[in-house]
Amino acid sequence: MEFVDAAVSGKNYDFLVVNTAATFTTLTGTGSENLLTAYNLSGKSVSAGIVISGRNGGKITAVTPSAGSVIGYTFL
Repeated sequence: MEFVDAAVSGKNYDFLVVNTAATFTTLTGTGSENLLTAYNLSGKSVSAGIVISGRNGGKITAVTPSAGSVIGYTFL
């Protein structure tokens, strides 16, 4: 578990839980997939409690919240 309120990369999160309402400038999945585009989240505020996962079993490799914070989780 990792608190994220600034840019991180090189991660392998299985999912994120929005801690405080968040908007993102970067949300990247396995294979450099742009998850902001895939999930239609560009410029949108995501409410606290929402879970964001990688697509098709993939990971979240980079995240930059421009507002708010998330908790990144990796299954052990």
